[in-house]
Amino acid sequence: MRSFLTVLTVFLLRYGQAQSVSVPKLLVTPLNDRVYVHTTYGIYNNSAVPSNGLIIKTNEGIVLVDSGWDSDTSTDNTRQILKWVADSLHQPVRLCIVTHAHDDRVGGIRALQKAGVRVVSTKLTAQNAVKRGYPSPESILPNDTTFTIGNEPIRPYFPGAGHTDDNIVVWLPNQKILYGGCLIKSVAVFGMGNLADANLKAWPESMRNVIKQFRTAQVVVPGHEGWSDAKALEHTLQLVTKYNASKK
Repeated sequence: MRSFLTVLTVFLLRYGQAQSVSVPKLLVTPLNDRVYVHTTYGIYNNSAVPSNGLIIKTNEGIVLVDSGWDSDTSTDNTRQILKWVADSLHQPVRLCIVTHAHDDRVGGIRALQKAGVRVVSTKLTAQNAVKRGYPSPESILPNDTTFTIGNEPIRPYFPGAGHTDDNIVVWLPNQKILYGGCLIKSVAVFGMGNLADANLKAWPESMRNVIKQFRTAQVVVPGHEGWSDAKALEHTLQLVTKYNASKK
């Protein structure tokens, strides 16, 4: 009986701690008059962790890069993003590009599809999303392509595996803004984060591909934490290389 009560007490304490974690509401930060960062929060290791995506204003409506950090049971963060766009930008959301199939990227797909937003990804991300229990995005994105919406060119690019086998980055050439998603680490971060689906062997070469393609980036937005200039690219390469060396 004492053993049962001990286990129950530990469970209740841990449950209470999890319940007490305060999750901030949506934060939207302008990078310029055309591009904004949407930041929502999820719980990771019993802490509230910020997750970034983009809101791109075009002459033909809004393009999102990644949903809010949601799950298959809650899409409140993505609904907040849609409401902010409607209230602040007064344009319809035409499209959402999903950069890989984790909760912090694709978790809000149900809210987006319910709102009539077209959600697109690479074929591999669509397959991975279904495996994780989400509706499938439209698997129409090649591994490297540029398309234009409302005079705004947008280039999704797959540099190779890293954080996941399907991670892509998104380049806005007119704005010189690179959205790196979870492939890129903020210069404020010195840990590797979630490596559950990572390909650590391929990650360094994938980073070299990003650096080669987007060395003119003036702003690099990572999937989590703060953003800066292109130093985040070299920073990520150094982090991964150091981590790999430590495991030998």
